[in-house]
Amino acid sequence: MTTPPSSFALTDAIVFTGESFVENHAVLVKNGHVADLVPMARRPVALPALSCANQILAPAYIDCQVNGGGNVLLNNQPTVQGVLHIAAAHRKTGTTRLLPTCISDTPDIMCTAQHAVREARKQDPSILGLHFEGPHLNPSLSGAHDSSLIRPISKEDMTHYCAEPGELFVITLSPEQVSPDQIHQLVKQGLIVSIGHCAASLEQVQAALDAGATNFTHIMNRMPPIQTRSPGVAVLALNDKKSYAGLIADGLHIHPELVRLIVRSKAEDRLYMVSDAVPPAGAETPLPYTMGGESVRPQPDGRCINDKGVITGAHHTLGECVPIAIRDIRLNPERVLRMASTIPAQFLGLGHSLGKILPGYQADIVALDHMFKAQTVWRDGVKVN
Repeated sequence: MTTPPSSFALTDAIVFTGESFVENHAVLVKNGHVADLVPMARRPVALPALSCANQILAPAYIDCQVNGGGNVLLNNQPTVQGVLHIAAAHRKTGTTRLLPTCISDTPDIMCTAQHAVREARKQDPSILGLHFEGPHLNPSLSGAHDSSLIRPISKEDMTHYCAEPGELFVITLSPEQVSPDQIHQLVKQGLIVSIGHCAASLEQVQAALDAGATNFTHIMNRMPPIQTRSPGVAVLALNDKKSYAGLIADGLHIHPELVRLIVRSKAEDRLYMVSDAVPPAGAETPLPYTMGGESVRPQPDGRCINDKGVITGAHHTLGECVPIAIRDIRLNPERVLRMASTIPAQFLGLGHSLGKILPGYQADIVALDHMFKAQTVWRDGVKVN
């Protein structure tokens, strides 16, 4: 990690502010924040200039669901070094903020992972908090999770699930396993409640939303198929204008045609992208690993498949999903860049400080080539790749 001057200008690039593309402007960075966005002709000549010719400057990415990276899975290595290693693997492709995610496991493992993430946050501002994906899910929709570890929420869990000051704590659960009263209490304890891996009725899902749930985890994945007389959780997730939804737009988890339908259907300011990345993401040499009690092997096309033939994830970082979504799925570049930065910042309550290149925002910036591949990454105005 190298440190540039505390004040500098990024020049000669097209700038995506999080709202629109702007040409012939310089981004002025001072003390870790965007000080201004000015026409090139008005750039202060005394300010050191870093040319980003033929590149696009965009808000760096925020990933709310990261199971692993750099050949490390949080469940298998719930240590401070494991968490720091995962964050470093994702930074290389433009993700400057993330939520390390622990899938369904024993109470001891999940508690250890929680402690490791909290200690790692003290060392690395990339780590915003944590995401517990499970274990209070529908066993029939467990996917890569070990179904033997899935269970209803207990009084001990309710006591344990409390966010620390300044910590973002997301929990994915199923309304079949957790009551509206329990969801309401979790929200009071500072958690962001997300609905996922569930086959709940529309009434159950609506009750969960009314109790304070605000998000749907990887929409369409591990949700029942849509039926004419029983539309299910996915349709409510698309139609609800207040809730957010994460989308894995890597061309592997969901067919591109369905991705395009989701993007057209969900309110534009409520749909964001996640990687749902597994250990080989960001690794120079992707290696096999174990997940949910199964041996998993990374495939050349990016998928990761266990011994049962179940896709347990993909080894793409969010920074690698962005060009796939634009190039292969043919989504609008502005929409994709917002889904990777601006919208997740809003979902997490950080829309006032992250997700845009505008005055007052933290200088989390990624320089992209014209294939939308990350070239240089800054976090708080410091070059980290």
